[in-house]
Amino acid sequence: MKACLSKLQGWLKVKNSINEELKPLFYPKSVAVIGASNNPAKWGFSIFNDLLIKGFKGDLYPVNKNEERISGITCYKSVKDVPRSVDLAVIAVPAQIVPTVMKECVEKGVKTAVIISAGFREAGGGEKLEEEVLRIARQGGIRFVGPNCFGIINPFSNLSTTGLMSLYITPYVPKGSVAVITQSGNLGTFMLKLAFERGFGISKFVSSGNEADLHFEDYLEYMAEDPDTKIIVGYVEELREGRRFSEMAKEITEKKPIVILKAGRTKTGHKAAKAHTGALAGSDDAYGACFKQAGVIRVREIQDLFDVAVTLVSQPLPRGKRVGIVTGGGGFGVVAADMCEELGLEIPQLTQGTLQKLNQRLPPRWSHSNPVDMVGTMEYSYVCIGTLLKDENVDSVLAISSVGSPSKIFDQYPPAIRNQLAEFAEMMVEWESTRGVTGLIERIRKYKKPVILAAPPTSREESEAIGEFEKNGIVVHPTPERAIRILAYVTKYAEDRKRKSA
Repeated sequence: MKACLSKLQGWLKVKNSINEELKPLFYPKSVAVIGASNNPAKWGFSIFNDLLIKGFKGDLYPVNKNEERISGITCYKSVKDVPRSVDLAVIAVPAQIVPTVMKECVEKGVKTAVIISAGFREAGGGEKLEEEVLRIARQGGIRFVGPNCFGIINPFSNLSTTGLMSLYITPYVPKGSVAVITQSGNLGTFMLKLAFERGFGISKFVSSGNEADLHFEDYLEYMAEDPDTKIIVGYVEELREGRRFSEMAKEITEKKPIVILKAGRTKTGHKAAKAHTGALAGSDDAYGACFKQAGVIRVREIQDLFDVAVTLVSQPLPRGKRVGIVTGGGGFGVVAADMCEELGLEIPQLTQGTLQKLNQRLPPRWSHSNPVDMVGTMEYSYVCIGTLLKDENVDSVLAISSVGSPSKIFDQYPPAIRNQLAEFAEMMVEWESTRGVTGLIERIRKYKKPVILAAPPTSREESEAIGEFEKNGIVVHPTPERAIRILAYVTKYAEDRKRKSA
């Protein structure tokens, strides 16, 4: 008992230490950009100006021995010349110079650093250079991200060190509740671009690079205690501390879901992972077993990372595997039923009460079973979805091609035809209105069951309904397959949580 207590106290001490050590990284009062530049082709230019654009509230210092002023701000020859203390140093200089710069950071008393520079272990032959930088930083008590990374984003402190990456995504990073930890900067860029295009925000973003000092596990531990983070998503090529990850993840997943895309599953992928960050990827079976044991949701596609995360944030967990399906046409129902069963989901019989209510609205030719084929009567979509939500045999609802048609669909017709279709067009606009969406969202909350949507790819500008759904964090998937896969991930997570708590 005493041994267990001692172990727990030791773990808590390390935990508190990590949180304290990373606080000046994510919430710095002052940032020095070493390698800041007036040359738009340089990383130091985009990083420094990105911080200005994002409106970083603390002290900001450009450092470059060859410049007097950068973006109109006084420039310093060395970080040691900065007149005040520095919480975070962002280093964007050639790899060979980084050890010297790190020594100056130690002498200055810098607390944390982000090393953007590449040309270390990942390049082959740069292992000793990386080890030297690590040795200097450890001796000076500096914790750092990278090298060979895109850096970090914290919208809650208007902090972004990602430079060119942010220009590629958006000048504005919305606040959200999803933390992103990625061992690939470019892939992380793609993840964020997908999220931002849909209006979803993040709590923190870390491109971890070579992980010479801070590892994936360190960021995971920090995000577990971050009050702004509800879901943690990650791209992994190699976990350096597998046992630590497993032990932490088991505890974290009881209060916050972890969604992981693990790359390097094949021999070719293993080889590519090593070339990318110098990592030696382990057995994929071992990773699979580790994730399963820890309750981690492992996905297979990049887009699934955020789709699963946003669904978990915005919708209730299903109580079981039973899916009620609503479709605009019969073929979708057949495809959906097959895939649901293949992924371990169940298609239950609907109660007599539900069938009677649907009979009152739908034409006699409707399917009279689950899946519910509305046979083209799209005006009853929200009524059908709401009716299935009430059914005691249904744990979640899958709606395919029954919401999200363009509300401006009739604008393309000549005036004469538009006049003939006026009544029908008015009905379609009502169907597509935000009022229907609001009513459905209220039912989701009332019955505590998720609704997963699939509709043909349509922009928020074309469909008022899709814009309203996504504003409320409900993803409208472009294909039935994507929607069903996300529902399967979320359902399995709910089942695992139920087993763990039993």
